[in-house]
Amino acid sequence: MNFRPVTIAVVLLAIIASGVVLYVLRPILIPFVLASLLAILYRPLVSRLRSWRVPMPLCMIVVLAITGGAVWGVASITAAGVESIIEKAPEYQVRLNDFATDVNRWLRQASVSMTGKSTSFAWTNLMSVSAITSAASATLGGVVTFLGDSTLMLLFLVFMVVAGEHTPQKLKHAFSGVTWFDAAALHAAVNRHVVKYLQVKTLINLANGLVSWAILEAFGVDFAPLLGLFTFFLHYIPNIGSIVSSVLPAFVFLLQTGSVAETAVMTAVLSAVQMLIGNVIEPKIMGDSLDLSPVLVLFSLALWGFMWGIVGMIISVPIMAIIKTVLEAFEGTRPLGMMMSSRVTKPQVPIVTKAGDA
Repeated sequence: MNFRPVTIAVVLLAIIASGVVLYVLRPILIPFVLASLLAILYRPLVSRLRSWRVPMPLCMIVVLAITGGAVWGVASITAAGVESIIEKAPEYQVRLNDFATDVNRWLRQASVSMTGKSTSFAWTNLMSVSAITSAASATLGGVVTFLGDSTLMLLFLVFMVVAGEHTPQKLKHAFSGVTWFDAAALHAAVNRHVVKYLQVKTLINLANGLVSWAILEAFGVDFAPLLGLFTFFLHYIPNIGSIVSSVLPAFVFLLQTGSVAETAVMTAVLSAVQMLIGNVIEPKIMGDSLDLSPVLVLFSLALWGFMWGIVGMIISVPIMAIIKTVLEAFEGTRPLGMMMSSRVTKPQVPIVTKAGDA
């Protein structure tokens, strides 16, 4: 294939323009993408209800009740956790100061032993009660924004679920005269690859969050419900999320008790359970359903995190899975889709062939 400089320049400009559009329109696109993923997640449930002759309005009530209840639960736990953080901020300020003093003392000793000079850096300058309360207040403001975005997301979700029932038939009729493009098969392939990931990942994360919450409550860790909620969402983020979900409770518990031994025991139990769920149970249930390269996963994590923040990091994997499925469907872009795979796969007949081959 001969790539001319003009073609390469046009492709690069198109990629840059797409990135700018995705970044600028993120207040609209994030609820839309979340609603699309939820619509895919709910499709098996809605199909099952419809097979039982349940009217679509009742199906929508079920979908909205589940989604609305989840949004309300997230907002309630977050608001209660932030309020608790603000109330206990003075206590934690004292503990932070003591912790920073100990760290400064250790750094000075290490600096003197290695360089013969004492370091002038002070950790206490980075830790203040105003910083804690400001971060908590910003989080509370984020909850308000989240509720506003959720309203738009629910609106998108209603129309997507209703329209999704007839999407395969619409695609068949819309492309009935095109022999080289099977739009319905491409639509089914995207759903098949993404729905299992969303279902299994959500259930595994829910179990992980509830078990972590129970462990933290058993050890008496402050803000246990909020930390359990963080665990649920953080485990959508590949690699990094599992680390943060263990380190954050350990830091809170260390400040709370001041005991390294108790913190070590709690962290060991929490990490062991999370590793059991994430590295043993989840792979057996999910398998390699998405088949994405680890390098691609890390790249997509950084890219969508930069574009859309934490939400982008959470949904980066299913987005890249959809892109990979679409690329593999077209004969011209199949090599790119195969390079995105985590393993060497045999070429399969693409869903979309060249128009001249029809």
